[in-house]
Amino acid sequence: MQNDSTIETELGYFQRNSLIEKLVQRFAKINGWEIEENTDIFNSENHRIHLFRTMAEAAVEEMENVINVDVNEEIES
Repeated sequence: MQNDSTIETELGYFQRNSLIEKLVQRFAKINGWEIEENTDIFNSENHRIHLFRTMAEAAVEEMENVINVDVNEEIES
């Protein structure tokens, strides 16, 4: 439960998925691997895509946590 001075900032569903897709593509490229444009990364059974998606989801979650901390620190000051 939130108190009056706390704000939860969260990406919308489509923003979050779009960012995850971009990060998956980026992680694949960093690792010298290319994912075909029409690949459904959210339902792929490929172990590399699954790994990159898990990493991307963790990165987005961490980003949302950092944003929430920064926003709430500004409110408290």
